[in-house]
Amino acid sequence: MPRTRSSSITRRLILASLTLMPVLLGITGVAIDRAHTSSLISAEQEQLRLQFFGLLGAIEWQDGEIEMGDRLKEPRFWQFRSGLYAEIRHRDGSVIWRSVSSDTLNLPIPDNMPRSGRELFGETEINTEAFFTFYYHAIWETEEENEIPLLFSLYSQQSTLLHEQKNFRNQISLWLGLVLLISLFVSALTLYWGLRPLRKLAKDLLRLEQGETLQLSDDYPRELQGITYNLNQLLSKEKKQRERYRNTLADLAHSLKTPLAVLKSGSADSSAANEQIARMDNIINYQLKRAVSGGKQNLSSRTYIKPLIDRLTNSLEKVYRDKSIQFQNQLNAELALTIDEQDAMELFGNLLDNASKACKEKIIISATESQHQCHVLIDDDGLGINESQRQTLLQRGFRGDQYGQGQGLGLAIVRDIIDSYEGDISFSQSSLGGLHVKLTLAKL
Repeated sequence: MPRTRSSSITRRLILASLTLMPVLLGITGVAIDRAHTSSLISAEQEQLRLQFFGLLGAIEWQDGEIEMGDRLKEPRFWQFRSGLYAEIRHRDGSVIWRSVSSDTLNLPIPDNMPRSGRELFGETEINTEAFFTFYYHAIWETEEENEIPLLFSLYSQQSTLLHEQKNFRNQISLWLGLVLLISLFVSALTLYWGLRPLRKLAKDLLRLEQGETLQLSDDYPRELQGITYNLNQLLSKEKKQRERYRNTLADLAHSLKTPLAVLKSGSADSSAANEQIARMDNIINYQLKRAVSGGKQNLSSRTYIKPLIDRLTNSLEKVYRDKSIQFQNQLNAELALTIDEQDAMELFGNLLDNASKACKEKIIISATESQHQCHVLIDDDGLGINESQRQTLLQRGFRGDQYGQGQGLGLAIVRDIIDSYEGDISFSQSSLGGLHVKLTLAKL
């Protein structure tokens, strides 16, 4: 069967890191940027508040008008279009005083005037440029004990803050990107180191499967020791069970050898007895061999099929010489299957023997190949088997022929061998008129 590409734990973890880490660092970057921006805005608000107190302390009334003079120390209020502007208005909106920096500018009037003694911080646009605003509604008490409501308005250009924000974002992006690269590199190294025991376990299992070792080592982390311990227990139990079967069959073979030898020597004139004795001898030898081999042991075993089929057909031509069977071996000489040679002999020997019994005079052996599989096809020109009987051909003890030969074990043995190599077999009507056998096995 072709192997489907299995998923990798390492690939999953790396993909998870590549997906989640940028998201987490991105969220972190956004949170830091918002905190930084909030800090800048708070600092700007505090700066405008200080500018307001400086402006308030510099006020002097003369003849009902405000005079600042040299008392206003902030130089940007005296520089034209410096980016820092201020003005003082009456409650009705009329301007009492404005800074030199705001000459020729139309400064906006707040839509919502703050209550007396309260400040209001916000944002606005002046000539399409963004500004922070600071409004304060004060009650000025004159020497004559008159109360004059005044609205102080200060405007600070946001370009400096935006420039600072842009630089900070570039820096944080650079550093977070560097952190991402380092984190991914460290994660990859950690995954490689952390999953090394699993790779070691996979190699040890492969060595175990190829017969290079009998048990897994104990040199595994605590998390894997339960698995390796259970596998070793299972291997030990299977080995003991196989030994028990081997000993039982060996005892059986040893017990039957002597009576068989006596029967052979004492019944030389009885062809029927000799035939049954030979059949019993063959069954015992084969079952003993299968018990010792224990099925598929080495995945690296391979067998070239065409010469094996030629040997079998040469023997069958002698056994069935009265039929003059025409065997057509159409297999490719380079075709090799991952199967032990003795198992292949037993497998194709049973199938070709059945075909030889059923055919009239012709048997064709051919094959079709794919990337990982080979389908060996055997067709005969016999009478065939009806569809209802094909479903039970592989059952132990069932005989599909009516020739009076055999115990119905041949195809059951074929089924056992195919199952041990994870293959498949099916039956259908042949184009020659008889039975079409399709055998599927893995190839190299």
